[in-house]
Amino acid sequence: MEFDLVVLGHVSIDHIRFPGRDEIVLPGGAAAAVATSAALAGARVGLVTKVGEDFPEEWLGKLSSVLDVRGVQILPGKTIHIHMIYHEDGSVDAPVDMGVARRMGETPIPEEYLNARIFHIAPIPPEEQLKALKRLEGKRISLDFNPTYMEDYRKRTSLMREVVSRAEIIFPNEREALTITEAKTVEEAAERLYEWGAEMVVITRGERGVLIYDGSFQEFPALQISPEEIVDPTGAGDAFAGGFLAGYSKGMKVEESVRLGLERAREVLKKWGSWSL
Repeated sequence: MEFDLVVLGHVSIDHIRFPGRDEIVLPGGAAAAVATSAALAGARVGLVTKVGEDFPEEWLGKLSSVLDVRGVQILPGKTIHIHMIYHEDGSVDAPVDMGVARRMGETPIPEEYLNARIFHIAPIPPEEQLKALKRLEGKRISLDFNPTYMEDYRKRTSLMREVVSRAEIIFPNEREALTITEAKTVEEAAERLYEWGAEMVVITRGERGVLIYDGSFQEFPALQISPEEIVDPTGAGDAFAGGFLAGYSKGMKVEESVRLGLERAREVLKKWGSWSL
């Protein structure tokens, strides 16, 4: 079996808190969010991650119903727990209890996955992303980012330049792109990331859609969705990346891949949690 996409990164237990509401516990993790989105968009997907003994069997069963889980290691200890804290001004904090998810960049990759068309490195500490990038040198690689590591993005510019230089496609949101590059505009940020070596910079902008730069700019509006339909914004960017990569790994044009990504993002907004299941 040839895989279209292999995703490496966190699969987590998420604790979601909105202002004035009780905490909700859901399956999460950017790697699972990207992987499930891509699988539902028609890609053959393998998942590489570490979870602890507290990870529910039911959740692993859901993953295995749509993608290959031979790359999921179950280790003694606790799964990573991510606390998504949404504030009144729309900002998000995401403190993390790492559990067994340390040194994610060293996680074993099954031999069956090594001929995948694209490898996606989900948000993990930048030094761990670099480890994975070096292990996968010569492969087609995409990666994305997360507010959890914003201080690294702000202070470790040389590390971020090397990480970006080794990827074919990157998926920052607008805030991440501006922070990583210290640019004043999102267009300037996109150009700078491209100059650092990324072949395609895909910047997600929420309700304003997507900006892509690969030597020239392309803008795509978000698909319409009414406020009443939006249940939980967690994972929309990851769902977009998964849908996009499902199309792009199969040779679809950028426009078609963006459409798939936007459709998957819209669907995940209508449900609780970041997984597309």
